[in-house]
Amino acid sequence: MNSFEFLHWDSDFFGYRVAKVTINEKDPDNYKRTLSILHNEHIRLTYILLSPEASDLNDVIIESGGQLVDKKVTFCKSSTSHSGFRNEILEYSGNGEKKELYELALQAGLFSRFRIDNNFKNGEYERLYKKWLDNSLNGNVASKVIIARTKEHITGLITLGVKGTIADIGLLAVDRTYTGMGIGSELVYYADNEAYAGGYNKIKVVTQLDNERACALYKRCGFDVESLINIYHLWL
Repeated sequence: MNSFEFLHWDSDFFGYRVAKVTINEKDPDNYKRTLSILHNEHIRLTYILLSPEASDLNDVIIESGGQLVDKKVTFCKSSTSHSGFRNEILEYSGNGEKKELYELALQAGLFSRFRIDNNFKNGEYERLYKKWLDNSLNGNVASKVIIARTKEHITGLITLGVKGTIADIGLLAVDRTYTGMGIGSELVYYADNEAYAGGYNKIKVVTQLDNERACALYKRCGFDVESLINIYHLWL
């Protein structure tokens, strides 16, 4: 049976009714029944999650108006310890230019479905990623905010939280001016160190398959692909 979930936080944040549907049944008739539920519940936006292997049903979703906005890939590795850092990587202590952090947070979302989907008209992507940073800084969604500092500038950002018993990377970005200096890799290694020191055996991160640079970075840092899922936006 397909899973339907009304998303209270998203609905409050965006100002219209938002739901998530996870497709478990490959029968198109079940999807049609799900569409009926969405209409009855007056859902404006639905996130539809479906395995890319279900090619026929992926086509059905597109035919119904669904827009493929993300090929979400989850990377995972066993946590380990690293040393020999060349850049200044440290936990953010509240000192420094917050504007630089906001700029990095927005850069982290360049491949986000909330930026790619042109149906968002009210700056949702910018508001969402700034809110994500705020909730990371106040500890609601992250336990640590880690930065790279080059001279007086904050040149990189990574956030680390916990989901269940697994350490979880959230935001990751490096200032474009400072790419090629190994900052991205060392941010990931620092987060890996924190996971290892905290007793977490696994560390995960979710990104977009189309974000080739991020995917290549995680593979270089020892992560393997754990899962891949298509995410559609359906506007009603």
